[in-house]
Amino acid sequence: MITARMTAGRRIAASLALAGLALGVTSCGAINQQSTTDHYAPSDGIVENVADAKVRNLMLVTDAEHDEARFIGSIVNSSDSSLSLTINAASTSAVEISVDANSALKLEDEEFSVSGLGIGPGQHAPATLSSGGESVETTIPVVDGTLKEYREFVPGGYDESTTDHLTPTETAGHGGH
Repeated sequence: MITARMTAGRRIAASLALAGLALGVTSCGAINQQSTTDHYAPSDGIVENVADAKVRNLMLVTDAEHDEARFIGSIVNSSDSSLSLTINAASTSAVEISVDANSALKLEDEEFSVSGLGIGPGQHAPATLSSGGESVETTIPVVDGTLKEYREFVPGGYDESTTDHLTPTETAGHGGH
């Protein structure tokens, strides 16, 4: 004979089992940070905010460690007055960039470069970004023309011989299978 006490016990046991299963399935979200809440630069460059200057996808393009390096990326000014952003990368002479009020400046459309960077492609150049009395310490990625989208920005032009070894070549076959 099944009593009310036995039915209640089964319901409690089933509820505990269901709660344990639900906790086991969803507990990852309880102890791990959600990746979708992380803010990151979705490209090769960096993203920084310095006072009213919003720096987006900033990077340096060069062929070699001791060659001239060019800044690419964008600087957005959403304030009602013009601003000046100073970039001092790897102790080179500082580059000062002016951006009009309520506008964006694509560095690809300009020629902002530094000499004597001493940081080669594949590394990060330590840098200080300054604007409106504020400064941010960061590192700026240095790229070369290995990727086609950066080749036109290599100061002095891109030398295709630097990536010849990356082109696949056919090899002779060894008998049929």
